[in-house]
Parts: sequence; C-alpha cells; structure tokens
Amino acid sequence: MKISNFIRSLYQELKEKNKLLEERVKYEFEARKQNQWFFFSRIKEEESFALKLETGRVDNPGEMEDFFACTLVVENRLAIAAAVSVIEEICDVVERRPSNDDKTHKSPHEFSFDDLRLYVKLKRSDQLPSTPLNELVFEVQVKTFLQHAWGIATHDLVYKGQSVNWGRARVAFQIKAMLEHAEISIESVDSIAGSSLLKQTDEKFRDVTIIIGWLVATWDDEGLPSDMVRLAQNILALTKAIGITIEEVIDSVKKDTDQGEGAALRDLTPYSVIIRGLYNYHQPKLVQFLKKERGKFKFFLSENSDFSEKFKAIQGARPEKFIFIKRPTSNRVGD
Repeated sequence: MKISNFIRSLYQELKEKNKLLEERVKYEFEARKQNQWFFFSRIKEEESFALKLETGRVDNPGEMEDFFACTLVVENRLAIAAAVSVIEEICDVVERRPSNDDKTHKSPHEFSFDDLRLYVKLKRSDQLPSTPLNELVFEVQVKTFLQHAWGIATHDLVYKGQSVNWGRARVAFQIKAMLEHAEISIESVDSIAGSSLLKQTDEKFRDVTIIIGWLVATWDDEGLPSDMVRLAQNILALTKAIGITIEEVIDSVKKDTDQGEGAALRDLTPYSVIIRGLYNYHQPKLVQFLKKERGKFKFFLSENSDFSEKFKAIQGARPEKFIFIKRPTSNRVGD
C-alpha cells in the first residue's frame, strides 16, 4: 500500500513515543495482575495506521487513542471487576466503552464485538515529575479467555483480509453466541447447579464430598492443602484399593487421635496419618492388598521414616506396591 511521506513521518514519531509507553505499561501491569491472567500489547502497524486515518473518524492523527493498545485476559466474567480495579490503580480512565454494564447497542439477535474497552492515561506519580507519557491516551481491552480465544480464531475472518464472505462471518458469530452461552453458564454455575435436573450425584462425588467434610472437621486450615478435591480423591482411591470403607478410615484416625497421635501429629500430612491408622487397625486387609500381584495402586512413603520400615517388614509384601522418597541428608550443594 502506498503511504504518503507525511503519514510515514507522523507514524514514526508516534511509534517512538508509544514504544516507551508500551515498556512502562507492560512493567506496571505485569507487577500488579493476578498470576492466572494474561497480558499482551501491540503498537499499530504503519498500514493499519494509514487506513484508520482514511476512515475519517480520527479528529487528531497525533492522538489516535488505540495507536498503542493492550489487553488483559481474565479467567471469566466474574473476574472483570477485579481487572478493572487493577487498571484503575495504574491509570486514569478517560472513557469507557460500553459506558454502562447494564446497557448495550446490540439487539438480542446480534453477537458483534463488544468487549470492554477502557481509554486511559498513566497516573501521575507524586514522587516523580510528569512526563509526556502521562499525556498519551491508550486502549486497554478486558477479555475473558473464551472471548480471547474467539478473537484469535475468527477475527481475521470477520474484520480483515482480502475478501468478505457472508457465510464465513455467519459461522464466526454463531460460535460467538455459543461461547456467550458458555460464559453465562460459568458465571451462574452455582444457581444452575441447583436446578431440579442437576440435583443428583453419583457415588464417587458423594464419597469425595463426605471425605472433604471430614477433613475440614478434623484438621485446621494449616494442616490441609488448597486442593482439597485431589486429597479426597487420593484417599478414596486408597479405600477402594484396600477394600475398606470411608467410615473405617474415619474411625481409625479418630482412635489414633484420641491417643494423642493421628490428626494430633502436626508433622504428618492427613494422607500419612490415614496410612498409619490403617496399619494400626486394619492390618489384615492392608497385608492382603500388599501381597496381591495385581493392582496399580501404590503407597507413597518416606524412605527415612520409622513407619516405612514397618511396611517393608510385612511378610510377603510386594516391593512394587511402594514408592519411597528419600529425604535429603544435607541442603548444601555438593554434599
């Protein structure tokens, strides 16, 4: 595409300033965003800049509001408010589109682009002098991962390229409609799960729920992992492998705890406490399992613990039923 020298010169001037802005904005956002969020940015290409000017919608070519633009991608719509709060810590908001979360320009049958866009300036620092960067307006889009995925997969099919195709655009927006339905389901998952159709459970979910309830009632927060579901699933797999009930696990831990051990042992994980309880009160079933040739389940034990020696001493126990981890003898590199 042929571009006039004046526009090329203006573009290069704006590009140099906005490259500095991009570095500053990236630093601020990466420092404040949540770990699971994704930040990326871009500076408009020269050809895109020229085409935008030709739309006639840019009053001042030197102040194009999306010459530099960035995007903050969050897990779902419930996280958008938190993302906006982070943006407002870093920037002063000049304009918001759409201006109100409760209003839209779209008809119910339309699924056109309407992601949240904030037009902002970097906040001035009380400790540092103002710079020209504080005068530059730039665009920040806030998207969910589903919105972002749709944009990557279909944006060029709908908005840009060498040709237009009604059918291709139709399919792209049908996909957007399906993703919007998925967003609604994620945002309203608790209320949807309470519907009469979904007021069901299977045996595994019921058992995992029982185990989690017992863990919370038996250990304090410090003694429990953040991933309670995984721990409960591990315990459930243990009961299935050995052939004991959840109630028997709970009872054995209670007996140990009543004697000052069990859940009272602060240096052991709940899983290790359970294994000790099974050894103490359900040893016949435990031994029977350890002698079996078949079965993929394995016990995870510390090589250096005195309790692991009791397992090794079980007559006829198959070594492939154990995974032993050795404690390091020293933290010094080279020892």
